[in-house]
Amino acid sequence: MLMILSMSVFRYLTISLFLIVIFVTTHGFAKKAAIVIDFDTKEVLFEVNANTKNYPASLTKIMTLYILFDRLEKNQITDETKLKVSRIAASRSPSKLYLEEGSTIKVEDAIMALIIKSANDVATVVAENISGTEREFAKLMTSYARDLGMTNTTFKNASGLPNRAQLTTARDISILSHALISNFPEKYELFNTQKFTYSGKTYKTHNKLMLSYEGADGIKTGYIRASGFQLAFSAVRNDKRLIGVIFGGDSGNQRDRSLKIIMDKEFAELGINKKETKTTIVKKETKKINTDSYSIVVGTFKYRNSAEKQIKLIKSKYPKTTTAKKSNIVLIKVSGKQLYESRFENFSKQEAYIACKRLKKYNRDCFIRS
Repeated sequence: MLMILSMSVFRYLTISLFLIVIFVTTHGFAKKAAIVIDFDTKEVLFEVNANTKNYPASLTKIMTLYILFDRLEKNQITDETKLKVSRIAASRSPSKLYLEEGSTIKVEDAIMALIIKSANDVATVVAENISGTEREFAKLMTSYARDLGMTNTTFKNASGLPNRAQLTTARDISILSHALISNFPEKYELFNTQKFTYSGKTYKTHNKLMLSYEGADGIKTGYIRASGFQLAFSAVRNDKRLIGVIFGGDSGNQRDRSLKIIMDKEFAELGINKKETKTTIVKKETKKINTDSYSIVVGTFKYRNSAEKQIKLIKSKYPKTTTAKKSNIVLIKVSGKQLYESRFENFSKQEAYIACKRLKKYNRDCFIRS
């Protein structure tokens, strides 16, 4: 009993020291806050000041994108729809694409500009083309927020540019991130994009932690002076997705380091550690096992041409899930009968799980082969 009590006290002191190190406030305006949730259960695994109101900065654009994805889902617009640029939109301060008044930008380009460049002019373009004015769009954003259960969030613009009345919490941003991943899995894949080219210029993602953290696949960074450096983040390890949100970083690097520590800690407490390079010994030689050895099967057919049609259908309807993967028709035998499997190959176990989960969400047959 004494041993258990001592361990509990030790753990409490360790975590307390950990929180002091990460969340001591040195930034003049920003309030430190963080939360980590289990995607599947929505259970809060870690939280500090999760209900403290903060300025959302460019995390605002997650909601702008959410509404844009919703309009696409409802076929009210398409990826090819051209959005007109107003004088007001063109005058927005950076970060921006420097769009010219009277020009247009396609929805698909606007999406990437918001995700990768975090372009403020594009955020206003989206707002004005959907609601007429950015002010009306902000009201729509707040309405969406309430519907999602974001009870402590109020939006006043589509970009996150400074506005004293535009406030949110780490908890609310975790709710929004969860909703976007759940409701728009195909579009969410775009958050894993590393660069985007528009009008001959290439822009790279601001989300540097996504490039280095094992299992990371999105979603958005943010910064204004009054908010400090922020990040909404998602990572999947061993089929377990965690969503983390952090506010009030003193720098981008400090923000990333802090959230990395928290996410690693929560994965570890779930019994999920970083992958180790697996090797097999063959005649005293070390050979790396191919980790991209999983396939997803999207249909089994009596005739080869039916299997080929299924491959084409899945490619056309779900390009973000399948374009980068090799497709194949595989002849199998089941109870003595020859059948043809439509497969996409060269997935890691994690990628295969995510791909099948997305396809099943749209009532598509899918299972994994190793």
